[in-house]
Amino acid sequence: MRILRQVETQIEIEFSSKKDANIVLRSIEPELMDSPSERTQTEVECHENILKITITASDSPSLRASLNSYLRWIMLSQQVIELKN
Repeated sequence: MRILRQVETQIEIEFSSKKDANIVLRSIEPELMDSPSERTQTEVECHENILKITITASDSPSLRASLNSYLRWIMLSQQVIELKN
């Protein structure tokens, strides 16, 4: 049986505009600076209107928890943007 040393996932989220993607990026940047777990490492990039998130974790429960957290923060940011419009 082979034991995984690390797990990784990448997701890309397309926003309606570059401005919205940058707003969401800025809203989650504080979370990048203060990671909730030492078992995960997250990188976020913004290219035009696409936000790319790469999460590397030491185990799958950590990966899932981190991914869920980032997706919730992104969804919340998107809801705030929609309220503003």
